[in-house]
Amino acid sequence: MPIYDFNVPTRDPEEYLAILNARRWEKLQRQIRYLWGNEDYFRLRFKEAGINAPEDIRSFEDFRRLPAFMDKASHRDSQEASLIRYGHPLGLHLTTAPENAIHLAATSGTTGNPTFYVFSRKDLNITYEVLGRMFRAAGIRPGDTTFHAFGLSLWLAGITYVQALEAYGARPVAVGAEGGVPKILRYIELTRPRVLFATPSMVTQLIERAPSELGKPVGALGIEVIYCSGEPGASLPTFRQRVKEHFGAKVFDATGGAWHNGTITCDSEHAHGMHYMAEDYCFRYDLIDPETKLPLALKDGAVGEAIHTALEYEAAPSFRNATGDILKIHVGECPGCGHFGVRMEIVGRADDMLAIKGVKVYPAAIQNVVGQFRPEVSGELRIRLDGPPPRVEPPLRLAIEAGEAVPASDWPALGQRIEQRIRELLTFRPQVEIVPFNSLPRSGAKTKLIEIAGKPA
Repeated sequence: MPIYDFNVPTRDPEEYLAILNARRWEKLQRQIRYLWGNEDYFRLRFKEAGINAPEDIRSFEDFRRLPAFMDKASHRDSQEASLIRYGHPLGLHLTTAPENAIHLAATSGTTGNPTFYVFSRKDLNITYEVLGRMFRAAGIRPGDTTFHAFGLSLWLAGITYVQALEAYGARPVAVGAEGGVPKILRYIELTRPRVLFATPSMVTQLIERAPSELGKPVGALGIEVIYCSGEPGASLPTFRQRVKEHFGAKVFDATGGAWHNGTITCDSEHAHGMHYMAEDYCFRYDLIDPETKLPLALKDGAVGEAIHTALEYEAAPSFRNATGDILKIHVGECPGCGHFGVRMEIVGRADDMLAIKGVKVYPAAIQNVVGQFRPEVSGELRIRLDGPPPRVEPPLRLAIEAGEAVPASDWPALGQRIEQRIRELLTFRPQVEIVPFNSLPRSGAKTKLIEIAGKPA
């Protein structure tokens, strides 16, 4: 498959990263000088960090020792302040004239007001280039009909992706998750796309509901490629196997669109992490210790909280942005496709980490273990907490949906086997409740695995 080549003339992991870091530093020096011109936000953050001039940051290592300049909370604060001061929500960290900000995307805003991603023309063109690399890696061809079942309501994977597909030369059918499963299935049958863009949750719904909605299985719709993003799950072996069985399609797990970030799995039976496709535009795996916030050595197998910096972003850029993602990086040859480079795994979210009697675990790890029990379970589950994470008073309570054909008499033994397997693999023993098939709410967007007592789902 056509994984992008960054022309780094070595296959030694340490040398590979050293060359990339030198290239990053060249761009960072220009970007630091550019951001210094923003007196409302970035210059203040530099001075709080003890930087009195751009030249005070003398090396790549100096850059990596800087504290985080932004997180989701400060991003929203910046937007609210600019709305009051300047009459627009683009943020005090806007680094171009407002009239140059020609495109907006946003987070879903499920935990508060949405945060906006602001694009200049230059930013959009680079975004289209990075996403185009990912489309090629997934085997999407110019001229292909693609079906867009991601949410279109300002989400990064919505309108931004649709425009990127058009710039790439594909033909997106943009019904969106908002159209609902029946309409999505009817329009897929009508337009016969080769490629489906959807969250793993939406893919699962299409598998379950196609027989009743269309009178045929999803495998009869002719989809060859499924491009997933927006939530964990598409890299899990159980999900990939289910897609293969029901759709007969290749599945790719991807992230991308925010400040020139771009990652995607390769065409392999098993996912081996997501190939990083934007080394020349974005430093996404700048890892720090989640507790001390000090930089970690970047090497094969490193795990830490990611700091996100766009290397030449023009409008409201990401710079030392604490994303909250916990990443593991792999540097070297991919076991699946043989490509040499950096691959990333999203281990979890720093704010979703659960601490159970000293054991640290992320919801995605629990989801992975539960998925091993398909088809005895549907794959749907909820982690039910009495209060917000991370600290959990044991036992951790899990509601896990039974498979469609599993009788209730088998549920107690099934729950015990799942408890034991989690104990073996994750070193804590949960309390599992098996619930009836189709009793947990479905969503075509991001499914929230954690439910907190007294808090709306």
